[in-house]
Amino acid sequence: MDASLSFDLVKAAETLLENAKKLAATAGAPTAKANRGNGAAPKPPGLHPGGFKDADKIRMSVVKMAKKIAFEVASPADVAKTDWVTAADIAAWNIFMQWKAFDKIPADGSSISYAELAKAIDAQESLVARIGGFLVSVGKLCEESPGSGRIRHSRVSPLYRSDHPFAPLATVAVGNGLKAYVHWPEYFERYGRREPRGQTHTPFGFAWGHPELPPWEVKALYPEYAVQFTKAMKSRQIVGGNMEVAGPGALYDMAWLGDEANAQRADDGSLVVDVGGGLGQLLRDVVSAIPAIHPDQCVLQDRKEVVEEALAVGDAFIRGVKLMDHDFHTKQPVKGALVYLLRRILLDYSDELATGILRQLADALPADNPKARVIIMEERLLDTPVPQNRVVDLVMLNLGGKLRNESMFADISRRAGLRVVKFHARDGDPTCVVECARSEEGRGGIGGVRACPTAESGN
Repeated sequence: MDASLSFDLVKAAETLLENAKKLAATAGAPTAKANRGNGAAPKPPGLHPGGFKDADKIRMSVVKMAKKIAFEVASPADVAKTDWVTAADIAAWNIFMQWKAFDKIPADGSSISYAELAKAIDAQESLVARIGGFLVSVGKLCEESPGSGRIRHSRVSPLYRSDHPFAPLATVAVGNGLKAYVHWPEYFERYGRREPRGQTHTPFGFAWGHPELPPWEVKALYPEYAVQFTKAMKSRQIVGGNMEVAGPGALYDMAWLGDEANAQRADDGSLVVDVGGGLGQLLRDVVSAIPAIHPDQCVLQDRKEVVEEALAVGDAFIRGVKLMDHDFHTKQPVKGALVYLLRRILLDYSDELATGILRQLADALPADNPKARVIIMEERLLDTPVPQNRVVDLVMLNLGGKLRNESMFADISRRAGLRVVKFHARDGDPTCVVECARSEEGRGGIGGVRACPTAESGN
């Protein structure tokens, strides 16, 4: 049945108008000045209580409904053709980013000619005009006037300047995503129509010309891309990057560790082990949110080069924690810790490898402490398909990993010798926390794994 036959256009349009009025009332609608493309951001919401949060929520509703109307009203052929435009759009802004063309367009809202821009990036003027003209046609850049040969920033294009925090995310979206997608036909022809099974021979490695290497070793061969990737991973826009770890707003409240920290001060054992913890941002958040935890009760583990980078930072917090080179696919050297943290780790790996990582931690958990936990924090696979969530899953496919839903987490946990104490999630939010304990003898079942609308601790 054609979905459009059950689509109520009038009702959808009325809903769109109603939400548009709400958005304007929260001062969250784009201003006329921003629409003229001078590169200035729209006036931020905030005239009413909760303005920022309300405006963002309503804005997404407007966008979603507008896209739904366009999808249902346009002819099937026109819908399909939008993908062609999207592909060209990505290619155009990506090459302009590579050439730093967006950096050369005046940031003050004034214009630049194609001739001036071409000279600034050492490119042929006619080539720059063709690519720039396309970006004007999709609204990524603005033309001073039709046929003027002069362009300026739109409200979106400043994001692609090399000094903008969003730019590394855009670079990684192409390097981890599009570059591999283009090679899917050859990849699956060579390796079979199945998910990658190991750390090597991934779509990412194949696309970059090094299928025999795991993704992080491939990135190391391309220092400029590796720098952008590192910046992107440090961004707070990464899922879970700004997640509260304690208090009423926390998805999983770790405040209970404060009491345990005080109780264990007399011991020399470790309280919290951040496995694959990078430069220690999660541990910083934990110690900051729970003052009873001292840095010396925390262990930060990662590959040797990452630990060396953390040491190079040289701040007091890093000097205070225990730093340790460790490959989390091997035996966990820290035994008997109260909590082992895994943030944005398992999604990088296949089910077999993720199970192996968890098994090392299950073996390390103290058998005589029922409070001991393995805490998994990362993006989950939503039950209702949402494009942004699903595209993350496909990017992880390129890297040899996957997003998982509640039952998938339960399966790999059970196979690793753990049981899910509670699956913490909020409706519509892709972030989840999976709270695991050692499997009890004769069990391995799952208790209390329903998604919760509010933060709850299983302790």
